[in-house]
Amino acid sequence: MPPGFDVEPTDGERAAPRFRRLMAWGIDTALLWVVAVLLGMMTWGRLQSYVAEDLPQKALAATGGLLFSGGDVEKAATDFGAGVWGTFTSAVYQALALLVLVELLYQFVAQTWAGRTLGKAVMDIRVRAAATGDARKPGKAGAFRRALVTTAGGTGLYCLAWVVLLEGMFFAAVLVWLFAVVVFVANSLPALFGGRRRTLADMLAGTAVVRAGVYQRAVAAAVQGAGRAWDGTQAAGRAVRDAARQNLGQSERAQQVQDMGKRLGGRIKGLRSGRAGEEAPPLHAANPAQALPPPQPSYDPVQGYAPPMPYVPPAPPAGQDGS
Repeated sequence: MPPGFDVEPTDGERAAPRFRRLMAWGIDTALLWVVAVLLGMMTWGRLQSYVAEDLPQKALAATGGLLFSGGDVEKAATDFGAGVWGTFTSAVYQALALLVLVELLYQFVAQTWAGRTLGKAVMDIRVRAAATGDARKPGKAGAFRRALVTTAGGTGLYCLAWVVLLEGMFFAAVLVWLFAVVVFVANSLPALFGGRRRTLADMLAGTAVVRAGVYQRAVAAAVQGAGRAWDGTQAAGRAVRDAARQNLGQSERAQQVQDMGKRLGGRIKGLRSGRAGEEAPPLHAANPAQALPPPQPSYDPVQGYAPPMPYVPPAPPAGQDGS
């Protein structure tokens, strides 16, 4: 008995549901049917080519042999028929062998490389090593044993029954066919009705089929990513709104400064363009609130307060008094 024969799946990796395992088996079987149809078409093409090209030549050769054999018709017909039948059965045997080999390689490579076949991947289940109890894929030896038992209960024994039938052993072919049905049922029923849901292939290979949880993790990651994207969108919206408000405030302040500069420039221009002999209006004429305060008397610590000195314009330089 392989190690880990009675190991239950861990709590984090529950056994695969019966419906998922049944659907996974159906998908893998459909793939094998596609391969079988393709191989059947190839075999039929080979037989048609043989009938159209090689069979007439063999018939002529058998006729010539009949003439040179002294008229032994039974021997000539037996040789001709055996040759034709051997060619037909050889083509069929090759197609059956290729079908079995394809299933064996498919099961082995898929379980070794990814821990699941295409059907199991679609149904979000996978094969793990039951001996270790962890999430690792089965080893090559375990994967090969599981693939061998699965192939035997799938296409192996049925193809063998056809080979035995084509060899003319009808009773033996029926026995092989019945044995194939027994192996298939023994391998499948534990997965559908057993408490541990481990098939005969799982028991012999020391494996277990459990939930993969890929879809669940993908949905959780998508929800988390959508939440982060929404948070980022809101943060970006707030940043744009604050920047717009700041730019609007700066624009208003710039407009105020520009208006003040225009008013000041207009006043200076008015002072410069005043007519001669006219007293220019004071700067505060347009705005009394900006009038300068009257001169205050200065204070001398010895003499006390002194009245403000009147303004005396400076005397013009000598020779420039206008005389």
